[in-house]
Amino acid sequence: MSEFVGQVTLDGPSGTGKSSVARAVATRLGAAYLDTGAMYRAATVAVLDAGVDLDDPEGISRAVSAADIQVGTTADAETVTVDGVDVAERIRGTEVTRAVSPVSAVPAVRRLLVDRQRALVAAADAVVVEGRDIGTVVLPDATLKIYLTAAPEARADRRAGQLGVTDPARIAQIAADLRRRDEYDSSRADSPLRPAADAVVVDSTGLDREAVVERVLDLARTAVGEPA
Repeated sequence: MSEFVGQVTLDGPSGTGKSSVARAVATRLGAAYLDTGAMYRAATVAVLDAGVDLDDPEGISRAVSAADIQVGTTADAETVTVDGVDVAERIRGTEVTRAVSPVSAVPAVRRLLVDRQRALVAAADAVVVEGRDIGTVVLPDATLKIYLTAAPEARADRRAGQLGVTDPARIAQIAADLRRRDEYDSSRADSPLRPAADAVVVDSTGLDREAVVERVLDLARTAVGEPA
């Protein structure tokens, strides 16, 4: 498509293919890319390293405020650092995954990181942003809002594939972890996980990544007045 100017938001639960789709769409649009989930995971690293109890919202807020969290905006290279240390691999580990929901539920943390996310978006003419509250909170006036979903079984299988897991018991645990986080994030008082009222819901259960990417690109063309 011709040069795209605007913002595409991709929200939805884990395991829907959100990250790979968002990166591919950003590349095809020649746009910047922002993974807000990586930012919350980096914040979780800061909290864990500070030894803060996950039931201490004030301590969590202080730890995140004090940390130098940097997240890159290039689709083909993930850059995530905390106080100058590369944590791009660590943020995907089990320890961070199990702690990120209580950290991201702290209102002061969300306000701080949303401000940083908006600043990064403002620096780009075109950007694809993925997360859980982008269309509802971070960028409510975005050019195009997508809510990506998939059946629970498909999501667990995809996450297991990403992690190289084949053991059925471990896959069942992954599915349980996904359900737990969905319930936590959907029921939190501040910025719950839900589709924006004007979001286009895309179910990726029976689609491969390229099909989802093409669907989003078609919607982007329509959003800026080009023929799909």
